Amino acid sequence: MTFRHFLSWKPLFYESLLPLLQRLGPARADAVLGGLGRALATAWRPRRRELAEALGRVRETLNAEWDRDATRTALEENTVRFLARDCSLDGADEADFFARFDVLGFENLQEALGRGRGVILVGCHLGNHLSGMHWLYRRGVPLRLLIQRPRHVSRFLQDRFDVADGPHPQSGFFLRRDLSPEVASQRIFRTRSALRDGMAVYLKGDVPWVGANTRPGRLLGFDRDFQSLWAELAGLFRAPVVPMFCTHRPGGRFALTFDPAWTVARGGEEAAVARYLARLEAEIRAHPADAIAHLLWPCYGPASTPGQAAAGRHAKRPSARPAPVV
Repeated sequence: MTFRHFLSWKPLFYESLLPLLQRLGPARADAVLGGLGRALATAWRPRRRELAEALGRVRETLNAEWDRDATRTALEENTVRFLARDCSLDGADEADFFARFDVLGFENLQEALGRGRGVILVGCHLGNHLSGMHWLYRRGVPLRLLIQRPRHVSRFLQDRFDVADGPHPQSGFFLRRDLSPEVASQRIFRTRSALRDGMAVYLKGDVPWVGANTRPGRLLGFDRDFQSLWAELAGLFRAPVVPMFCTHRPGGRFALTFDPAWTVARGGEEAAVARYLARLEAEIRAHPADAIAHLLWPCYGPASTPGQAAAGRHAKRPSARPAPVV
C-alpha cells in the first residue's frame, strides 16, 4: 500500500464503510448513505451551491417543473449512493437480490436476443448503472462489456470480469485510451463474433469524446461530439439496439428499465445518437436526482464548451478531469 493510497478516501469508503453498512441491511444502509450525502453537502457549502446551480441550469434547459428544494435534497443524498456503485449487492442471496429490483421491459431484451443477431445494449451514467450490469449477469444474460473496466465494484462483478473461460472472455473486450490500432481492431472482431453467437454487448451512449467513432449530438443544452461506436456497430452488424436505465429507489432498491428494441440503418448513425440522447434527457427529466454525472461532471457542463460552434471538438473526456464525486 502506497502513501498516496493511505491518504485516499477510497480505501476507507470501499473497503471499510461499505462492508460495514452491508450488515445493517439494504434499507438502513441506504438511509446512512443518503444521510452522509446530505451531511457532506451541508458541511461543504460550495458543493451545495454547485448542486443548486447545476439543477437550476438543467431545470431551465429541460423546462422541467422540479421542486427546487426537494430535488436538491434528493440529489445531495444520491451523490454518495452513486459512489457506492453496486457494492451494496454483494452477499445477497438470489431471492433477496432480485427482490430489490423493479424491472420493466425485460421481455424487450429477451425478444431481441431471440432474433439471433445479438443485441447492442446501450447504457449511460445515469443512476446506478453498475447495478444494472450486476442484475444482467445474475439473470444469466450472455453479456460482454465494451467499455473501460470499472473500478471499485462489487466482488461479484470483479469475479465476472476476470472469468477467462469460454470463446469470448471479458478481458478481450475492455477498452483503454491507449489501445493500439491492432488491439482496437481485435475488439471489433470479437464484438462481431459475440453478436453472431447471440450475445448482448453493452456500450455507453452518453460519452463525450474527441476522435474517431464520434457523432455530433446535443445533451442538456450543449452541442458536442459523442462516442458513437454503439451506433456504428448496430448499423454494421444489423444488431437490434436496446437502451437500458437503472435508477435508485427508496430503501436500497432499484428501478431497471429496458426499452423496446430498435434498429440502426447504415447512414442513420447520427440520427440514432440524437434519438438516444433525447431518450436520456427524458430520463433525466423524470429522475433528476439520479443525474449525478450529467449535472456535476465537467465533461457535461458549460466549462467544457468554450463556444457552441466548437463545443464538440473541445469537450473534455469524462475522465480527463474527475468530478469531486468520483
